Amino acid sequence: MVRLISKNIYQISAVSGRGLWGGNVFLLTERKLTLVDTGYKGGAGRILSEISRLGYAPPDIASIVITHHHADHVGNLFELKRASQATVLAHPADAPYIDGSLPQPGPAKLRGLSRLLAPMHRLWSAQPAAVDILIEDGDELPILGGTKVLHTPGHTPGSICLFLKQERLIIAGDVLNNRYGLGLPSKAFSTDMAQNIRAIKRLAALDLKLACFGHGPPLTHDASAAILNFAQRL
Repeated sequence: MVRLISKNIYQISAVSGRGLWGGNVFLLTERKLTLVDTGYKGGAGRILSEISRLGYAPPDIASIVITHHHADHVGNLFELKRASQATVLAHPADAPYIDGSLPQPGPAKLRGLSRLLAPMHRLWSAQPAAVDILIEDGDELPILGGTKVLHTPGHTPGSICLFLKQERLIIAGDVLNNRYGLGLPSKAFSTDMAQNIRAIKRLAALDLKLACFGHGPPLTHDASAAILNFAQRL
């Protein structure tokens, strides 16, 4: 399903999979397109089809921003980069997992069972793709009037959020989710939950109207109040 979030922002919901593996992809439209995340593997064709339905072609995708390295966010990156020749942006702490320099770590609590779980590694791995530009906290991207990069580690070391200032909108990746109301990311797939909670409290200090998540529907009004209320309960 494609949902218009704001004038120039679309959510392509749960790309290739449901539940744990259903990651949202965001399309930011202006003269050139920006994708934020790419969903779990097997969904590249669907993403390109939805882009075509909106009147665009693969070469119109100028950049792909990755919020973090997990397979349900980078699963279609290789194919989409190849189809579009887009520039890929990610935080330097997660870039080695995206480009294949380091292996995807898998669930933290199960690393001691790595030999038994080896056949399942494909579930949390993705085909490596080159990262072209490394982005850091405070960087401003020339997207939709200015998009600020917030480094929000905890789920992964290089997790980022994108703050679209003119829209008063945050794309939060997996720093928190909205599957059944606002919630924390999976502990098994998070490197430091205390750090992630500090990142949520940073988001709670922003003036937000809208909030989008890697999993679950967006908050389309009073996002600041909802996130602040959630942060105060942590």
